[in-house]
Amino acid sequence: MALRGPLLFVILLALVGPAAAEADRPGKSAPKSKPQSSPITTPIVFYPAKGQPDACGPGCSEWIAAEGQFDVGAPQRLRTFLTKLGGRKLPIFFHSSGGLQEQAVAIGRLLREREMTAGVSRTIPAGCVGATDEACRTLKRSGQTLDAELRSVASCNSACVYALIGGKVRQVPPGARLGVHAGRLIQLRSDGRVQFISHSSSPSGDKAKVAEMNAHLQRYLREMRMDAGLFELASKVPHEQIHYLSRDEIARFGIDQREFQESRWMVMEVQPQPFSIFKFVAEAKGAGRKEFRTSVIRVACATSGRVLTGYLRGLGSDETGAARSIKFALDGRSLVFGQKASISKIDALDTGGSFDTRYAYGPLAFFEAAAARGSIDVIESDPTDPAPPRTTKLSTDGLSKALGELQKTCQ
Repeated sequence: MALRGPLLFVILLALVGPAAAEADRPGKSAPKSKPQSSPITTPIVFYPAKGQPDACGPGCSEWIAAEGQFDVGAPQRLRTFLTKLGGRKLPIFFHSSGGLQEQAVAIGRLLREREMTAGVSRTIPAGCVGATDEACRTLKRSGQTLDAELRSVASCNSACVYALIGGKVRQVPPGARLGVHAGRLIQLRSDGRVQFISHSSSPSGDKAKVAEMNAHLQRYLREMRMDAGLFELASKVPHEQIHYLSRDEIARFGIDQREFQESRWMVMEVQPQPFSIFKFVAEAKGAGRKEFRTSVIRVACATSGRVLTGYLRGLGSDETGAARSIKFALDGRSLVFGQKASISKIDALDTGGSFDTRYAYGPLAFFEAAAARGSIDVIESDPTDPAPPRTTKLSTDGLSKALGELQKTCQ
């Protein structure tokens, strides 16, 4: 049963779907002869959320959700929101397609002023499941602390990246994506509307304004201690396009340099693909552990009491041609993956990254035992190398709940 195509397809949809659904996704540019109205249709909203123990990290179960586009009033709304929190210092997690750069920078400065942790993840309030969009928006603006789940499959594009880097601590978990491109001049009208300034109108004045905008942004990046390469890369990407940072770039620019990260196990359903459980892992590999790679585990129903497990393993430069035997193991039991590997590039998962894709069938009980144990070992060995196998221990946080939801869909 060859499921390589469907497996990759569901991951692509799961990763790019949330970003594509936003109203200001970069696309075809408007004619240069006319001002383009700003696509800010969903002003960013901030609301408190809480989840299970360690939902937002070790010892963290409450956070601030930040969703939507950075609009003119965003910095003041966040400042007012933080004042209402009193002395509570919660991390903030963004899921945003962008918006106004100046306002995002102001928010970044506010985060640094308060020494806050900032990350990229999507908040899924329990009260929004099955509710209409309008009812969900009303709930988020209610001021209540919402019971929610935090998912690492999220995006922070354009202006959002500049807000994110203001965090004293920054968290870009595996599965999250950062998109950058060049900025563009805007004009704030008296009625509150925002328009892009045409490149063909007063080009000499525009050139000076662009230089001033870029100088301000470069100064901000230096203050936040970001590598200058971030601005250089973004400035070369046309505003109508977007470049998603690779894990290597995220680390090199100083945004998130953690050598090992893992998401919770989470369920996702992206039609027409099967209901599945996913886990994302990012780790440093290669010579000197300077290459950062993302891997993905997917568990889906197969036959009664059995599941199909797919493992997309991000490859370091020293692993591309190496033979590997791979298995998941716990307490004397193991799930062995086929020796035949499919090597491919999946930019939607990690720009420029190469992946080794493998599959294994096994009993559902194997993962139930892993959930009860609290961890699972990924063991990799080279049959031609006498060196000891490489073992990576993965947490099973969220797996028990995910298995319960998966079993409801298995025939």
